[in-house]
Amino acid sequence: MAQSPAAIRPPTPARAVAPASDSVLARARGGDRDALEMLLGDHSRAIFTVCVHLCGAQDARDALQESLERIVRSLDRFEPAKGGFRPWAFSVARNVCRDRLRRRNLERATFRDDGGEEALIAPSPAADPERLAIARADQRSLEAALATLPENLRAALVLFHFQEASYEQIAATLEVPIGTVMTWIHRGRRRLRDAMEQAQVRTTRSNS
Repeated sequence: MAQSPAAIRPPTPARAVAPASDSVLARARGGDRDALEMLLGDHSRAIFTVCVHLCGAQDARDALQESLERIVRSLDRFEPAKGGFRPWAFSVARNVCRDRLRRRNLERATFRDDGGEEALIAPSPAADPERLAIARADQRSLEAALATLPENLRAALVLFHFQEASYEQIAATLEVPIGTVMTWIHRGRRRLRDAMEQAQVRTTRSNS
């Protein structure tokens, strides 16, 4: 049985730990406090990044804490046969952020450059125009453009670009088929590029 959430002190996002093994997960699910802290420490930084980009900077740390508490409470219900721990943890964080946004009655999240968190994937010379536009954008304009996207497209892009998750992992996290994930990423990139281009046009006009 897992420890009470109140008894867990989540490690700071910057803590470096070795990846948790299956044995650590098994011990954590059996109530081993040290194993539970190791498990949370291994994934808390990535979960925090997801919270920043899905829930908004102002709520990210509270969302992280709530996500970790939900993970602890529902750890017994995690089914390894259905996928890895991290995609499952991301899905918990995504639901937390969605709930918080609903409570705040917001349609879009706010974002920030949180310094020290994972950057976007560097573009390759053969990258498509949408991927290049995302990778080359400055953080502020990128976050403003992300905020214009529907939640499903934004979530897919955040997991793909910020977390470097595979299509399979994203599908498990968002609970949709892989084909849907690919469509969302393609559509999200295109809409993100269009939003950034429109913002650039407005900026140019206002400065002229």
